[in-house]
Amino acid sequence: MSSLAHRAHVRDRSHGRSPVMAALDIGSSKVTCMISRRAEATDGEPRVAGAGCQATKGVRSGAVVDLDALERSIRLAVEQAERTADVRISEVVLGVSGPDIRSDVVRAKLPLNGREVTPVHVRAARAAALDSFNSSGREILHSAPLGFSVDGASGVKDPCGMYADTLTASFLVVSAPTSGLRNILQCVTRAHLKASAILASSYAAGLAVLVEDEAEHGAMVIDFGAGVTSAAAFCDGGLIHVEAMPMGGARATADLAQGLGTTFAAAERMKALKGAVGLTEIDALEMVDAPRLGGDGRLEAAQCSRADIAQILRPRVEEIFELIDMRISKASAAGRPLPRRIVLTGGGSQLAGLSELAEDVFRAPVRLAKPANVKGLGETYSSPAFAAAAGLLRWELMGAPDASRSNSERSAHAEAGVGVFRRVASWLQENF
Repeated sequence: MSSLAHRAHVRDRSHGRSPVMAALDIGSSKVTCMISRRAEATDGEPRVAGAGCQATKGVRSGAVVDLDALERSIRLAVEQAERTADVRISEVVLGVSGPDIRSDVVRAKLPLNGREVTPVHVRAARAAALDSFNSSGREILHSAPLGFSVDGASGVKDPCGMYADTLTASFLVVSAPTSGLRNILQCVTRAHLKASAILASSYAAGLAVLVEDEAEHGAMVIDFGAGVTSAAAFCDGGLIHVEAMPMGGARATADLAQGLGTTFAAAERMKALKGAVGLTEIDALEMVDAPRLGGDGRLEAAQCSRADIAQILRPRVEEIFELIDMRISKASAAGRPLPRRIVLTGGGSQLAGLSELAEDVFRAPVRLAKPANVKGLGETYSSPAFAAAAGLLRWELMGAPDASRSNSERSAHAEAGVGVFRRVASWLQENF
């Protein structure tokens, strides 16, 4: 270990931070684990030391349906990453992409009677705002400040040092159903891991793929996954909205399997290798292997054109984009206008012709994006499919990024966001 790395290692230990960071993203089609060392990060970007990926078993559309199967998937992905990084981990930042994840805006007013606003007042206003969130059966994953108002003057990012009679704080709260998260946490705990924080995967994906201009001036990240399509809106450098829908690329795969009379696995392979939703970027007459189920239930050799595949896949993908666009438009009409610049990522975003289809549906410019703010991903993990896992690492390195809070406030924020689930994890450890 170099002297610089050794000093960083000692500094992390002295501040109570582990020198090793680990991210665990649980999706409907795959479980991904990434490991990084803090000392190897440069320019605010983590460097991946090891990664592992396994097919998800026991999850359907983001919801757990088999605890044992999901636990095995987690164990295998983590063990693969540990072998690659040559390190053991016990704590992870967890990414979830359930269909019931949503965001709400909470507000609180703090009377100051003309006093100067201090960090203590900001923390008190934040705590009061989060305490006002009382949606039954849901738990807060994380929150983000939307801004402050001083005596009715809105748009204040940092009110500290200002004098006010009343301080109003607005926060975005991202939440998920308690029961569903408990099931996921139980699988994580049974794999001998502790979740230090839980983030919406679409938010994490945005941290990995957005450039500074997009995060500052507004962009909508759409994570097109296998079982869930989710969206995270960013503006002024922070998160302003989250949306999720229980439909993804697996629906298109199922349509392909039905349309060609083949198995889901064979259809998934065809979609990954030769899938398309338009004809401009492909040779429409190119023939590809498309095995079909015969009379005895076994696959038989057959072929179809890429145009046939595109004709089957396009309607379903178009429907998914239209539904998520309707949700985004509804959210914009009900509250703060959301940005229309689209950044598309996720495993399902790799279909040929997808950007043109997305531009037609969203009526806005669309950029296909892969992780850009994380180093050492290599050829395999630099795919859009791993954007969420990479973003979890970046979130951990940045220390729950929020420019309006001090380090101590960030720590308090993390406790507020995951305190309930730490208690759940402790209960699971004591009883299983």
